[in-house]
Formats: sequence, structure tokens, C-alpha cells
Amino acid sequence: MASPLSSRPEDRAQDRAGAILTIDLAALTENWRVLKRRVEPACDMGAVVKADAYGLGLEPVVKALSAAGCLAFYVAHLDEGLALRGIVGGRKDQRIIVLHGPNPGTEADFAAHRLIPVLSTPRQIKAWRAFAERGDALMESLVQVDTGMNRLGLSEREFAELMADPDGLSGLTPLALMSHLACADTPDHALNLQQRERFASMLATFHLKYADAKGSLVNSSGIFLGRGFHFDLARPGGALYGVNPTPTLANAMIPVVRLQAKILQVRRVDAAAPVGYGATVVAPDGAKLATVSVGYADGLLRSWGAAGHAFIDDFKIAAAGRISMDLTTFDVSNVPDSALGPGAMIDVIGSRQTIDDLAKQAGTISYELLAALGRRYYRRYLPAPASQNSRL
Repeated sequence: MASPLSSRPEDRAQDRAGAILTIDLAALTENWRVLKRRVEPACDMGAVVKADAYGLGLEPVVKALSAAGCLAFYVAHLDEGLALRGIVGGRKDQRIIVLHGPNPGTEADFAAHRLIPVLSTPRQIKAWRAFAERGDALMESLVQVDTGMNRLGLSEREFAELMADPDGLSGLTPLALMSHLACADTPDHALNLQQRERFASMLATFHLKYADAKGSLVNSSGIFLGRGFHFDLARPGGALYGVNPTPTLANAMIPVVRLQAKILQVRRVDAAAPVGYGATVVAPDGAKLATVSVGYADGLLRSWGAAGHAFIDDFKIAAAGRISMDLTTFDVSNVPDSALGPGAMIDVIGSRQTIDDLAKQAGTISYELLAALGRRYYRRYLPAPASQNSRL
């Protein structure tokens, strides 16, 4: 904890903040290397950095991954792609892929900033092709097919029509055919093999016209299904940030985030008393309660309050009552007063409790919690090893 009299700007910022989110960039880049070792040697790998790098900060995450050798980044929206282009600059060897593709009328923005769209509908393909006919820009793209998730991508019928159309991708440069696995985090689910076989068949058909196009099927969890799923391009996201890609097994990833929140007030109730909105919890006579500076505006789901807990040193403390917008109360009756003094903090995510543990308590998934992390935290970035010299 920084001294209140500290003059360093970063220390003063920590003093002002109600909670601190620490992002370990060395752990992030080690997770990149762990995943690289998992994929087929001939399989390239990019990083999914949509939603502000899953809430952890686009610029520092991209710079760390770039230094580790990542040459392809996936975002969801055009605005995210434009922000990323501002970070990586004009590097010709680094690709930015926009998963949702171009909205009507935005094709020129993609071309001007060398953003590569994923084309998922016949309309997008026709619009991208029409734009290509008006200029000499290199019209690279990925084509997405639906193999069983029924979310984004050409249906089997639409794909067959595209392949039968002599003008289907005329004037375009299809870098890859891609799809997305619906149940990769459930290894035994029958849909995994069904999707793989459908994708392999469609890719073989695609290669009849576009022999150089790559195949891309796997996300983080898909990498762990085995090399038969890897094809040519892997697209991990959550695993890079420490989320367990194999929920039924031990996590092969290193934790990347730590979330600490400051205790604002400690009180002891003299008689049984309700706690928080709705008086859903009654603290027993003599209970010691700590109210902490973190709430649902910071990404702690209200559903977490019913079963959530955190830590002060080695002491496990339970949430008491409903989570408020900015505050959460904990029962700290088991914690000595010496650990609750001015500047004391609790660990919501840390060495004793991972993001996956927190998600399980809240009845959700780690991806949702990461993406929900608010911007009010003071963000402290632990640097990647000095030997990794960023090219950005």
C-alpha cells in the first residue's frame, strides 16, 4: 500500500482508487507460449483481443503479445479494429481481423485501415465484392461458415451456392475459411466431432477454388481437443488471460489477474441486525462486518453475493447481503483486528481464488466476469520479461 504522503503519480493514483486490478503481462505471454506448444507445429496462432482484451486493456495486452511473436489479432467490431490499428501502426506483417465484418457502408474504412473482415453472410460477401470492383485495394478477407452453432456464418446451403457461383468471391483474396465450435469446453460432446467433420468437408470444397486458403476452427478450448481440430489457424482468447480452457481438468494456464479492494469501514453489531439492501441477511449478535469499495458497477455480479467469498491474507471471508453498485459487505468475524487497519485490502481474485472460482460462485462463466471488469479500478501492469522487446 502506498503511503498517503507518497509523491509518485502511480502511488497517488493507487491511493485514490477504491480497488486495484493487477494484470501480469509476463503470465499473459507465458500463456501464449503454452498454447503455441499445444497447437500443431504447422498451425499458426493469433490472439482474440475483443472487448478491450477481455477487459484487461487493449494497448498493454497487444504490445505484450506482439513482443511475444503474435502477428494476428482478432476483434469484434470495426471501432475496435480502428483502435487496434492506432496501436500497432502500419506494420505490414501484422493482421487485424474483424470478426463481425463490415456493416453496410463501412467497407471503405476497412480498406483504408487495412482491416480484414470476416464475411458471414451473402450480403457481406456481395458488398465486399462490389467494393473491390471499384478500386485496386487488396481485398483480403476470411469467410465464416456455420457448422452447428447457428450463430454467425454461411449455412451449408449458402456455402454451396457461393461455391457454385462463378462470381462468388471474384476479385477477393480469401485468406481462410473459418467456423466456431459450440461445445469445445465439453470434450465429450458429440457436436465437436460433427462440427469438425462438417468443417473439413467444407474446407475441402473451398480448396477446389482457393487452394491457398487456410482453415480455422479452434478457440481456446478447441486447442485442447487435439491436433485433429487445429487445421491451420488457432484463435485463443480467454485462455491467454488465465481462464481455464478445460473446466473438467486442472488449469494449464497461469493466472493473469489479481483484484484487490479496499476496506472502507469495519463495524461490530451489538445485536442481530440486517445487512444491505432488502435485509436478505441477518448478521448474528457480535458479528464483525467490513464494507469494501467494490460493487456491481465494477463487474461483481449481484448473483455472486449469495455464495461469494474473498480473502484477507489466509482468512476466508463470506459476502454478507446483496452487492451494491459500489460496495460489498463481508463478515470478517474470523479476522483479527490487526489485519483490518487503515489501508487494509481484500483479495477478490488472487492466489487463493481464481477468476474461475469467482465465476462458479456467481453461477456464470469466467469470460463474462473478465469482460465486465469496470474502468474504475486502478490498473497496475506487471511487465513481461525485459528480453521481450516490443516492436511497437
